Amino acid sequence: MKLSTPRYTCCLFFQILFMLCDLLFNCLSLFPRTRDGLLVIFIFQDLFLILSITTMLMTFFSTYLFQAGLVEVLIRKFRAAAAVCVAYVAASVTLHTVWLLEKWTEHDSISTPMLIFLFTVQRCLSPCYYFFYKRAALRISDPRFYEDIDWINQQLQTH
Repeated sequence: MKLSTPRYTCCLFFQILFMLCDLLFNCLSLFPRTRDGLLVIFIFQDLFLILSITTMLMTFFSTYLFQAGLVEVLIRKFRAAAAVCVAYVAASVTLHTVWLLEKWTEHDSISTPMLIFLFTVQRCLSPCYYFFYKRAALRISDPRFYEDIDWINQQLQTH
């Protein structure tokens, strides 16, 4: 049985769109010459990160498991994706804050070791974030999360 509701298709479309926007802003953040341009890019990137996490949470909240109070099954199935998403958002916000603070104090400053470290961590986490986020978005479409009582009972008995 395949879940093909228009609502889920719309959510999946926006999840992929928000993920692509984040990738685009990661690329664009290397090019602005002014600190105001950098600020605008970072605001939009953080906005799309918040929207992507919110959309993912909405799909979790709409599952039968969540509505029946069986949140531990969802947590068990998606804890890796949640951990990577939280780490990526934290790394992105930290990088944006340090980068903007550095650009605001000295406009033509050369990057500090701290900024280079944060940049490297954020860029190394981004492929993991894209992989786990897309994987979670596709896995949550499994119809068993929405209606299969036998599968849910089996999941509860195994753990």
